[in-house]
Amino acid sequence: MNTIDPVEKFIKEELMLADDRTSLDPNQPLLSSGILDSMALLRLVTFIEEKCGVNVKDGELIPDNFETLSRVKAFLDRKQLVRE
Repeated sequence: MNTIDPVEKFIKEELMLADDRTSLDPNQPLLSSGILDSMALLRLVTFIEEKCGVNVKDGELIPDNFETLSRVKAFLDRKQLVRE
């Protein structure tokens, strides 16, 4: 399974409750568009830490890592490379 699949599913099913989209473009802005607010971002980070087994440090909570699904995937790929 692609690393980003469960993350995308979590965003769509748990964080986009008021949004009726069935898909999310990998380059769709999540933070600047308001899809994710600060509380949703914290929920997403908790999910990533629990389900993907990575530790997200305070300094990594930046838009460069979470603005789009593509950026989240790149962040997770980097974190998982470090673990190996």
